[in-house]
Amino acid sequence: MNHYFEIKDLKLSFKTYEGKKRVLDIEHLAFNKGEAYGLIGESGAGKTVLALTILKLLATPPALVESGQILFNGEDLLSKSENDMRLIRGKKISMIFQDPMSTLNPVFTVGEQLRQVIQHNRGVTKKEAHRMALETIDLVKLPDAKNLINKYPHELSGGQRQRIIIAIALSCGAELLIADEPTCICQLKIPPCGY
Repeated sequence: MNHYFEIKDLKLSFKTYEGKKRVLDIEHLAFNKGEAYGLIGESGAGKTVLALTILKLLATPPALVESGQILFNGEDLLSKSENDMRLIRGKKISMIFQDPMSTLNPVFTVGEQLRQVIQHNRGVTKKEAHRMALETIDLVKLPDAKNLINKYPHELSGGQRQRIIIAIALSCGAELLIADEPTCICQLKIPPCGY
């Protein structure tokens, strides 16, 4: 049976001064479209490393994929070029990163960052992207979207910044959403995006 998303025999290590250290060793993990899958583990267990491996965002070296496949809609993400991955990231697979302060750019308003992501991934005009940005801010239950859209990340609370990161991930319209910090998204009870 072909799964929507499947990991087979994934082994990933990091090169260190002390030698190679195995970080991921996943024999098999699979789920189908429409399913939610949660990975639970203590800090340092490799959950974030796995998410970054799926999106091919780890620097190689020091990261080294020793074996395995990450299949998305039947295609191996590990065999994709960087150009191919740019077309997949955001449009097909999106990620909610754990730390919004290191994810958001401090020199742009949150609205500008959200609009840029929408324009890039949806191919809409700036005006349409602005409208969609306001809707997405409302979707993540942040009050006063018209005022908030003009604020810089440092002007928001940690919870507000996290919701902006969720809004950015949702605004892409991706088929697969990876939440590195899923607790806040569960509390929002967000319906599927209707764009």
